[in-house]
Amino acid sequence: MRKKVKILMGLATLVICLLALTGAAAAMSFSAEIVSYDAGETTTAKFWMTDNKMRTEQDSMATILRMDKKLMWMLMLEDGMYMEYPFNPSTPKYQQSQVATAEPATDETERVWILNELVNTYRADKYRVNYRNQPSHYIWMSADPGLLMEVKSAALDNSWWREFRKISLAAPASALFEIPPGFKKMDMQGLPNFMR
Repeated sequence: MRKKVKILMGLATLVICLLALTGAAAAMSFSAEIVSYDAGETTTAKFWMTDNKMRTEQDSMATILRMDKKLMWMLMLEDGMYMEYPFNPSTPKYQQSQVATAEPATDETERVWILNELVNTYRADKYRVNYRNQPSHYIWMSADPGLLMEVKSAALDNSWWREFRKISLAAPASALFEIPPGFKKMDMQGLPNFMR
């Protein structure tokens, strides 16, 4: 159970970071594989987005963010159970979790173009982004006019990185953003406060 909670919390963090896909990127419908590296560990997750709805899936866990309902659902796919959390993106807690997009983050102070290069199969412009309240890092923004999004981000020392791979611009099935039939809502009363 502890491993499942750790995976769910990691997925929730990823969804909150991806919430900053604003402007043209937020209006896109797409799916992708997200490969991340941090603390010597590489993880792979699936990601779908459409109409202010997001879903990430890793192992037997999934997180669905429904901004239209101001809810986040964390699903344990093998157990047929889910947890539900309120989600208000206008609170300072969530606004601090922005990642780089074509639009500057609220505390971004400078974006310096470095070069244009290929990231996986995507032509991208690499930038060094500096912030007031967080460490500087690199981002790679797609140079393809049909794909207005970040395709990679990384620490300046490459101690962590995240890449979008296998991007498909096909609209994801609407069922991906709903609680599957037969799933039972998990009673949150028995969980410690940090998990509620």
